[in-house]
Parts: sequence; C-alpha cells; structure tokens
Amino acid sequence: MCSPSFLISLAVLTVLLPTGQAALDAPECGKFNEQQYKSNEHPWIGRIVDEKDRLLCVGTLIYTRYVVTTAHCVSTRFRNHISKVIFGNLKSSDSYEIRSTFVHPDYSAEKFENDLAIIELTKEVNVTEFVQPICLPSAKDPKDELKVVGWEGPLKPRNGPETTRLDKRIKMAFTRPDSQECDELPAHLICGHAEKSPLSGSALIQASGNPRKFHLVGFAVAGIIKPGGVQGYLNIRPYLDWIRRLSEPL
Repeated sequence: MCSPSFLISLAVLTVLLPTGQAALDAPECGKFNEQQYKSNEHPWIGRIVDEKDRLLCVGTLIYTRYVVTTAHCVSTRFRNHISKVIFGNLKSSDSYEIRSTFVHPDYSAEKFENDLAIIELTKEVNVTEFVQPICLPSAKDPKDELKVVGWEGPLKPRNGPETTRLDKRIKMAFTRPDSQECDELPAHLICGHAEKSPLSGSALIQASGNPRKFHLVGFAVAGIIKPGGVQGYLNIRPYLDWIRRLSEPL
C-alpha cells in the first residue's frame, strides 16, 4: 500500500507542500466569468513565494486581507522562507507581504489532520477583475460539479527523492473514485482524481446559485504517489467558525 504524502512545491524543499480590515461584503465575493476568460486563471488564487519569488504553495483569497492555505506550508521549515503572496493574471500582478500566520491549533502533520492556516497580509489587496476573494462555502455538502484550480505541482514522499516543480496554472475537473481507491488516504479528507497533480494549497471549488458564484470547498493537502493515484483535499466546512473568527471583518 502506498502511503499518502504532502503535495510538495520546490525541488530543494523536503515537503510540499488579527487586525481590523475593510473587506468586500459577502455578496461581492466569488464573481468570475469563466466564459470571458478562457485561460486557467482564477482571481482568488495566489502564489505563496519566498524572497526570490520562487513558488512554494498556493493560497486562496477569502477576504481582501486574508488568505487560506495548508498548515504544512507555513509551519514546517518553509516558514522562514515564506515572504509574500502574489495575486493577478500572467500579464499584471501585485505582491503583498505577510503580516502574520495562524496555524490551526489542532494541526497534526503525522495524521494529516487540521492542515489549515490563515495568512494575514500587511494591507488589503487591490480588487480588480483579476483579483477578488472567493466565497466561503455553505454548511451543506457540495452537490454541483467541482473543479481544482491553482498550480501544477509534483508529489513527493516524505523520505523520497526530490522532484522538479512545475510553474503551470491548472483548472481541472474533479471526480470522486470508488471508496476502495480512497482507503489509502485519511478518511476525513475529500478524496478524488484530477488530471494533473495539484500544488499544495490548490483550491477545490464549486459554482452555484443565481447569479452564479464560486465557493471554496477545500484545498489540496496530500496524495498517493502512483499512476492515477488519488488526491486528498481538506474540507473547510468544519472550520468555518475558526476561519471567520480570525479573518471576517467586524
């Protein structure tokens, strides 16, 4: 049986991987016309980088000053290298320095549990058609089509050989396999397949409602290293109270 591994970011790394604010009102979140923009870009996806702008993992903008990502991205030896978060499309982007990080108090790297962190930026992002926060999910389980958006990234076992990181944006369909395939991942993760391996923190999203809005369902935290191996995504619904307590505007 293959053991799950963190989704890693850089070949040179071992594992992949509140202050007051004025944010967008909830009705303004999650707006994006996919038909108008044919690329793999989504306006809430940010690149978490080091001092040399090397991509470490992916973060998702939930308010104009707060980003959610994996705890293993900010709590391992990556922590000293994380410098800023970059938002925008391939032609125009802005970088935002990090004020502080909040790792879930019950995070366990060994058990892949509560692998969630919040990043507070030093200032609010400049909201444009290419930079916007995504909506947080409702309390109900997703029933609409799910997609994985973010950046492509290789998988790497904790003690295995290093692999090369891929700087490619992704937007892929997400499918749920049979339960037997998911037995190799912790039961609390959302288990599924995407065409390519997502970089740690890549978002699992759904669009619903009228008008249509995008909601964050979870993000990539682990995967099985073998052809066609499944990926595991943290379901953020159980953590909504914790997320809002730290980041929701007053």
